[in-house]
Amino acid sequence: MPPAKHEPGRDPEMANRTQTLNLVFALSSLGMLVVFSLMIWADYDREWKTYQSTFNRLDVKYTEQQIQEALGKVDAARRQGVQAELQQGDKEIAARRADIGKAQAEVEKAHGIWYGLDQEYRFTKANIDVQRYVYDEAAHRNEKSAPRKKTDLEALEKHWTDLRVKVEEAKANEDAAKSRVAELEATKLDAEKKQKELFAERDRLEEKLQKIRPNWVYFVRNLPILDLANPSLKINQIMPGNLIDDVNFTGTPKVDRCTTCHLAIDKKGYENAPQPFRTHPDFETFLRGPHPIEKVGCTACHQGRGRATGFQNAAHTPSTREQEKEWGKYTHSKEYQELRFWDLQMMARGHTESQCLKCHSGVVEVPKAEHLNTGTLLIEKYGCFGCHKIKGWEGLRKVGPDLTRVVTKTNPEWIVRWIKEPRGFRPTRMPQIWDVRLDETAGQKARNDTEASAVAAYVVEKSAKDAYPDPPRGDLPAGRKIFESVGCLACHRVGDDRRGIVGLEAAAFREHGPNLAGTGSKVKAGWLYAWVRNPKGYWHDTKMPNLRLSEKEAADVTAYLMSLKNEAFLARPRPAFDQSLRDEIVLEYLKAQFTVKQAGERLAAMGDQERTLFLGEKTIGRYGCFGCHTVTGFEKSSPVGVELTEEGSKLVERLDFGFEEGRIANTLPAWVQRKLMEPRAFDHGKVKRPDELLRMPKFHFAPEEADAIVTGVMSFTKEQVPLAAQKQLSADEKYIEKGRRLVRNLNCQGCHQIGAKGGTIKAVVTDQLESSGGDVLQAVALSPPMLYNEQSRSGEGARVQTPWLHGFLKDPSNKIRPWLQIHMPTFDFEEEEVNAITRYFAALDSVPYPYEPKPKLDPVLVATGKDLFGRWQCVRCHVVAGKLPNQEPANMAPDLAKVPERLRTAWIAQWLADPGRIQTGTRMPANFPTDPSENAYPDILGGDQKKQIEAVRSYLLTLGSPGTRVAEAH
Repeated sequence: MPPAKHEPGRDPEMANRTQTLNLVFALSSLGMLVVFSLMIWADYDREWKTYQSTFNRLDVKYTEQQIQEALGKVDAARRQGVQAELQQGDKEIAARRADIGKAQAEVEKAHGIWYGLDQEYRFTKANIDVQRYVYDEAAHRNEKSAPRKKTDLEALEKHWTDLRVKVEEAKANEDAAKSRVAELEATKLDAEKKQKELFAERDRLEEKLQKIRPNWVYFVRNLPILDLANPSLKINQIMPGNLIDDVNFTGTPKVDRCTTCHLAIDKKGYENAPQPFRTHPDFETFLRGPHPIEKVGCTACHQGRGRATGFQNAAHTPSTREQEKEWGKYTHSKEYQELRFWDLQMMARGHTESQCLKCHSGVVEVPKAEHLNTGTLLIEKYGCFGCHKIKGWEGLRKVGPDLTRVVTKTNPEWIVRWIKEPRGFRPTRMPQIWDVRLDETAGQKARNDTEASAVAAYVVEKSAKDAYPDPPRGDLPAGRKIFESVGCLACHRVGDDRRGIVGLEAAAFREHGPNLAGTGSKVKAGWLYAWVRNPKGYWHDTKMPNLRLSEKEAADVTAYLMSLKNEAFLARPRPAFDQSLRDEIVLEYLKAQFTVKQAGERLAAMGDQERTLFLGEKTIGRYGCFGCHTVTGFEKSSPVGVELTEEGSKLVERLDFGFEEGRIANTLPAWVQRKLMEPRAFDHGKVKRPDELLRMPKFHFAPEEADAIVTGVMSFTKEQVPLAAQKQLSADEKYIEKGRRLVRNLNCQGCHQIGAKGGTIKAVVTDQLESSGGDVLQAVALSPPMLYNEQSRSGEGARVQTPWLHGFLKDPSNKIRPWLQIHMPTFDFEEEEVNAITRYFAALDSVPYPYEPKPKLDPVLVATGKDLFGRWQCVRCHVVAGKLPNQEPANMAPDLAKVPERLRTAWIAQWLADPGRIQTGTRMPANFPTDPSENAYPDILGGDQKKQIEAVRSYLLTLGSPGTRVAEAH
């Protein structure tokens, strides 16, 4: 092939380089196009768009179902009737077509006339405005033409007035013509109206369906780049007022985008839809009502990262290890990892209530937060604040008994066995300190026995050695009857007795005091007798009230309780005490304070008893026994556990999962749950010195107890909510909370029902009636009264006068129902406590405090009331002036002579009108029927029930009250 000829002025190499450059440019352009396309797609393809597209399909499907349901609700007969009317209307229109056409022509003609006159009317009005301005200017300048212009204006105004009459006449003619058309088409128009009303719900849903059903417009507006204009797939966000996020120590306005994916969270009808398309539970309370979503948002309660629009970036927290594995399927690493470096991880399912206290501060219980309320109650009952500092809980009394005089109560042999294994004796909240590790060795068990023996020796040595005389001889059966009837079972259980216990909170009421199984093997009879007579005589801070038992009754109760033995427990071998091991442990403690040589010298200088007491003291200090008990020598000791004030905000990175990592979810709630169930599990498999080992005792929590306590612990958070966003308590609400605290501390709900809670003693009374063959319906009459009824919104505050309640709380020996054995005990209230309780009940019912005006009574009404009182034979049940009727206790009612000083005037009328509404299950008859025509005495006061009630009330207010003023009749 001949060589190519070179054209003059052309460089062949340049041409080759140009072609290569063109090829490179083309390939790089294609590469850039691909990369640019991928970049656009990566920006467009967001996780939340998939959720919104999925929800759109779900919403369409759900709306179609609603349409069918709406059609199904339409009565078939009505639908057929409307169709028949429509067909009849069509026939009538066809028959009257000529008349209708003529009438419609008249309508059009009348409308044309009206339209022309209306236009002229409006233009004339505009000309009047112009002419008025012209005249005003001429008059202002004193022009000669002013009078003529005024005449023109007046003529124009008269023409405008005449036009108005003509417009109104034309409109009336048009309306008359339309009425004639409507009369001719009346049947069809009426049928169409009925049809519209009948299918209104279907039409609304079909209109909605047209808007949400995907079509080509939906497709185009959501395309990449084009979605900049007006997409239907878009981020939703809420900006609640007064709430902020702490980002790098800077407060930034809270923005929640949770509804971008949780699209049905505020829509009814999706309660059973899959997540994230499910309706929020208790919709009215948490998304409307007191917590409107537009003001509260989502992360204020759920935490998490509100500005995120992705599942992992939102800081979702798995509830279990299994859920963590399940979520891992949707991540690249196949293992779900929490959003690191975000302090406020989303609350795991079941613990959301823990966030309520941020806004509802200063309350004993948060409404609708039963899990949280139970958790904080259990934290209080188990005394967690004794070992762990919790801000705001510093003033609470230690939960365990005073040990400074324990030897006067029990004996050293029982003490050492009890300390070693409390639950071996009976059910108790006392935790187990020793022999609770998952990998307990023989050497560790020997150390445990030695430490427990040393603690018992220290407590015994430091205890006062007072002695109580032997009690009088008691009658055991009588004592048992007194114990089971006077009210002891409201706070105490014996063994496995679970009457009245439904749920954790009810259990807390009946476990307010210790389980009394085995009492005879624990305490000395002389001490028990003195304790039953006067609990505060032994321990001033005890919560046990004085039941005002006589010497005989106290002796009988003592005899019964001393019969409750657990001989098997006392027969157990005493924990072994190894002196050489004791010396080794003592030397360990000494080496921590002194040099090795000094430690050896000090140990050698100690006597045998001194070494034992030294070990006991150090062991008590290590395990923090003084957190629950007053122990001599530890009056000023600090808590041994970590502070829990901000435990709910602790970062997961600060937790030591030990070898439990991978076995439980990598979350704070899971860690706390494991810590509660197996407090020393995180030591398992590790090599530690004895002083490095975990020391939290085992409480043997039930899983549901631990779960509730986790919620309580998670409520201890460092997150601060601005004051403007918090629930502010009114003056009455503050009194209510103060009283509610006392009610909880004293376990009033063990006997009394307040709202939906408490009154567990009624279950005991019911059981006693059932076992004795009695009428269980009498349980209400034989139980302490309900102190607040949520249904009637009425309680003790509305029922009794404050001065009477004040006096009764100070001295409840003046019984309301003296024939009952169960009675209100004496609590030895301070004046401040009595005032708090009385004001609590008054505020709860919004009644005057402390006094209400005395009523002025009409003697005529009083006489009429006395007549009705006799006709109803009220004295068959009620005590009057202290005279007991000859009735069974369950059928007897309070002394009516105390009505004027005890009951509030307004409440008496409410009670007489409908007793069952105020006191569910009362045996008080409803003497005033709902239907006034059924009134038993229509001849009295014209059968007017309100006047009859007022008459009876007036009479009751005169009983036993000589100071009550009766007005003279007019």
